[in-house]
Amino acid sequence: MKRDASLRRRVALWLLPSLLVLLAINAVLSYLGALDAVNRAYDRSLTASIKAIAERVHSLEGEISVDVPYSAFEVFEAGVQERIYYAVIGPDGKAVTGYDDLSPPPGVVADGPPVIVDGHYRDEGVRIGAIAKRLYDPALSGGDAALIVFAETTESRLKLARELFLDSLQRQLLLVAIGTILVTFALSSAFRPLLELRDAIVRRDAEDLTPIAHGGVPAEVRPLIDAINHHTERLSGMLAARRRFLADAAHQIRTPLAVLSTQAEYGLRVGEPAETRRAFEGLLSTLRSTRRMADQMLALSQAESADRSSGRIHVVDLSALAREVALELTMVARNKRIELAFEDGGEAPVEGDPQMLHELIANLLDNAIRYSPEHTQVVVATGVSGDTVALCVSDQGPGIPPAEHDKVFERFYRILGQDKKASGSGLGLAIVREIAHAHGASITLEPAQGGRGLSVLVEFPRFRPARG
Repeated sequence: MKRDASLRRRVALWLLPSLLVLLAINAVLSYLGALDAVNRAYDRSLTASIKAIAERVHSLEGEISVDVPYSAFEVFEAGVQERIYYAVIGPDGKAVTGYDDLSPPPGVVADGPPVIVDGHYRDEGVRIGAIAKRLYDPALSGGDAALIVFAETTESRLKLARELFLDSLQRQLLLVAIGTILVTFALSSAFRPLLELRDAIVRRDAEDLTPIAHGGVPAEVRPLIDAINHHTERLSGMLAARRRFLADAAHQIRTPLAVLSTQAEYGLRVGEPAETRRAFEGLLSTLRSTRRMADQMLALSQAESADRSSGRIHVVDLSALAREVALELTMVARNKRIELAFEDGGEAPVEGDPQMLHELIANLLDNAIRYSPEHTQVVVATGVSGDTVALCVSDQGPGIPPAEHDKVFERFYRILGQDKKASGSGLGLAIVREIAHAHGASITLEPAQGGRGLSVLVEFPRFRPARG
């Protein structure tokens, strides 16, 4: 089983190796810096020795004389004893004095500044410096400049550079150790609000879905809390809808169950077959009405919990779907002597759940047929205008007063005076509203043409394929 990664461990795994890498890089740079500082200090003495010898180099009638002063070597006696090599080379390339095999570094210019470089002499690392001094003696062959070369071994330089480097490294290691301790305390302090938040959530009641407070929480964690609060709000809404649905269902089913019980008892009491038959016909009618209400309540529950991110979302031709639903309800309209007409406005693409859209159209047509008197017409039409796809269902029934337009979308709401005309449950338009909202559509109720009946207009966003 894979162990859950701790955030502290992740931070430590990223931070500590990074600090060690930075420490290693800084150590190399510190050593090079220390060596450069030591070289600059020692090179001053080397330069002074070269210049001291150069001042004692003279030439007369082609004869070079050198009087090497003691001060040229005195500057090296204070520290660790180094091996010192020098040479004075004439214009002809021959050594006048000193070590014959000591070669000058390249780039030395007459009367120019001293040139000092690292080199090797007799299998030892040395620091070599040289200067070219003009002697202004025309009798000299090969020119009038003599080379003064001075070299010293580097043991003392390297020793001092190591000492400076180790002192610096100790301070850096101490700073890293202190930094690690501070980071550990900082992480503990930074995670403390998260632990307190965890404890607060654990102590919550199972049904407590109130938003989580932001107080004391780091700003980086607030987007996560906002997402959790958003999800909790959705859950709270779903649970509230479920409770409301169960309460409404329990209240609404109680009446038909009581009617069924009364009709069954009446059927048992009567002795005449005709009365018994009428009792059972009433019983069957009530059962059908109750079944329809149960189906509509289930459809309403599904519409309320519809999620457009589910895999049931497809591109649907609303015109073709409306024609299909109209054909399904043709017999229902014919049995009631109602003419059902369909006006095709061409291809009408929308994005949505085909089953839910089918339920929306079916409820609109069923309501129109149910509340329309005989020998009237119900028209379902589709059309496309710009970015909108429209679905319109019109009837010639009693219509809905403007004052009732908002109320008819509530569950189980029935307009007074219509109960005797149609056996509805008051859920049809509530289902239509939930499905429409789930698909980003709007609903408008208007009087039908001629002022008689009702026209329900549902407008959907038109689907347009993305351009590649």
